[in-house]
Amino acid sequence: MNIAIVDDEQNEIERLESVINEYAQVNKLEISVFSFHSAEEILGSYHPYAYTLIFLDIYMPGGSGIDAARSIMENDPGAIIIFLTSSDEHMPEAFSLHVYDYINKPAGRERLFKVLDDALMRTTKKSSEPVFTFISNRHTIAVRFSEILLVRTNGRNLEIVDTDGESYETRMTISEAEQKLSTDARFLTLMKGIVVNMDFIRDIRDGLCHMTNGESVGVNVKNAKSLVATWQNYRIGSIRAERRERRKTYNA
Repeated sequence: MNIAIVDDEQNEIERLESVINEYAQVNKLEISVFSFHSAEEILGSYHPYAYTLIFLDIYMPGGSGIDAARSIMENDPGAIIIFLTSSDEHMPEAFSLHVYDYINKPAGRERLFKVLDDALMRTTKKSSEPVFTFISNRHTIAVRFSEILLVRTNGRNLEIVDTDGESYETRMTISEAEQKLSTDARFLTLMKGIVVNMDFIRDIRDGLCHMTNGESVGVNVKNAKSLVATWQNYRIGSIRAERRERRKTYNA
């Protein structure tokens, strides 16, 4: 799907594009973002159904977003337009055009995820869940913590493997990765250079940690008993938490 951003401020375009790309990564969507710096620029090439969504700044030199929206909707009544503005001054006029939504700058990640969910008729699972963000092959990649299978050193690079079997390499150090993941109790350092998500451990034995995807990774032999105990205690805690949630659902 295609999403257009129309804003005369490049830093606003880059900030919004970054959140949209993160949203695409989290939801495993193919999204192409097209940026325009004026109303005239998008109107010059616009045709019906060109974009799934249009983020349109109201205040721009040379032509307002209000006028651009009116022109777009005359030719494409089904266009989904989301106004961006630093003031509520034009809100009544904006909504008189029946645009989809109205966002005050700077919009936070949660607000943008919510409007993207609503406009695309999706529900982002745990949109507030921490996301592991890194650069791989010059692209920004975002993977939810819950979908990280393991992280390990791979020569000079770091390899991140997700639950879909995708593998990414980044120049981040293992120390930096451990620091990012340290706030989440599900991650366990097996040995120097290997961190795994305990939700996906199948077994730890014979000096190896066997993951649910069939892969096996090394374990620090000296700390094997402690690592096994940590994993088992985590499993017990997870089962208890799941039972509590079931009781809440049953009693609701």
